[in-house]
Amino acid sequence: MHRKTNSFKNIPIAILIILVLLIFLFPIYWNIVTAFKYSDEILAYPPKLIPSNWTFFQFNKLLTVSNGVFIQFFINTVIITISTILLVLAVAIPSSFALAKLPFKGSRIVFILFLSIFMVPFQCLLVPLYSLLTKIRLYNTKFGLILIYSTFFMPFCIFMLKNAFAQLPNALFESAILDGASKRKIMISLFLPLSIPSIVSCIIYLFIETWNDFILAFMFTSSNEVRNIQVGIMNFGKQRFSSDWGIINSGTLIAIIPTIILFIILQKYYIQGMTSGAVKE
Repeated sequence: MHRKTNSFKNIPIAILIILVLLIFLFPIYWNIVTAFKYSDEILAYPPKLIPSNWTFFQFNKLLTVSNGVFIQFFINTVIITISTILLVLAVAIPSSFALAKLPFKGSRIVFILFLSIFMVPFQCLLVPLYSLLTKIRLYNTKFGLILIYSTFFMPFCIFMLKNAFAQLPNALFESAILDGASKRKIMISLFLPLSIPSIVSCIIYLFIETWNDFILAFMFTSSNEVRNIQVGIMNFGKQRFSSDWGIINSGTLIAIIPTIILFIILQKYYIQGMTSGAVKE
């Protein structure tokens, strides 16, 4: 009898959870069904929750408009995202290893300086960065965007990886030194394999932040040869007196697929990496 009473008490909580879940999932559902509607049905009133005829018309229009420039946006985003991930990891991994296992005079101050970047809202730096990139001729270039993304996102990765390396026993490092291994070999062959979850967490973080960025890409690009997929979708949908919701929704659906695929592939490392790298003992 007591168990039945507890079960009835949980019903309102279950209903509340289902309602909240529906509220969060409905925009995704609406994006999907809108991407597969004809243009006249998208703005029909009352709106139809299920398309009368499923079609790839919006996707075909998206990929062929302006001589297929959407493909250029997609390629730009892939290049910028992968380059940012590689650059950040190339700097963050050895830096984090040095801060965690090779302490030097002032290393704590250096680590605090890295973390201090978190306290500066990037919106405050948009105007100075615009002026700087213009002066050094990196405005409207992929390399300029890569440098900006790397600068903003690197402190978090250093914080994650430094704490992940610090949690590994010092006895491993000392034993490898006694065996004659170099510090670089110890980092690559011993510590990196043991820190894979934290590295994967950084990769997911970098991918999501770079792939989905709009403000920085909008501020520091002015041509289709450099614009990323988010700015490209906005430019496609923007018209003088209306918006092409078919292109916007089909482009958005394509844009979120890589993030979902990456997270599904690497999800088994993600939670472990966030808990191991985000806690400092």
